[in-house]
Amino acid sequence: MISLSPIKKFNKKFDVVSLFIIYDDKILLLKRQKNKPYEGTWGPPAGKGDNGENLEQAICRETFEETGIKVTSNKIIKDKKHYYVRHSDVDFMFHVYSVKIDKEPQVTLRPIEHSDYAWFVPKKAIKLDLVQDEEVPITDFFLSK
Repeated sequence: MISLSPIKKFNKKFDVVSLFIIYDDKILLLKRQKNKPYEGTWGPPAGKGDNGENLEQAICRETFEETGIKVTSNKIIKDKKHYYVRHSDVDFMFHVYSVKIDKEPQVTLRPIEHSDYAWFVPKKAIKLDLVQDEEVPITDFFLSK
């Protein structure tokens, strides 16, 4: 379950951050490795924050670790969304950001985490085998306007 509104009896265990990298009206999605949770599914760079990091520092670090793309917090679009998520009785906050770039970056995947990447128009992205509930932020950010 994912919601923009608080979920009844929500007990947050951690925060997860995610970033839509937008280039030429397409978003970068990464395919999860077979040995990872949600194996073989597609999603944007994402992960949990390290101790002491704020959310924007965490997404900058996660994006670089997973793609080799350097983004800075001042480039991240402040139009962000915060979702309440419950998966298998675990509650967490999912913070989704976006950044627009003018030049297609070189993507260097971390092979222990992802097996492939591609740029998708959002309308086609929601038809992919996505990480659980990922269609909700894609729709909120790109298709509901």
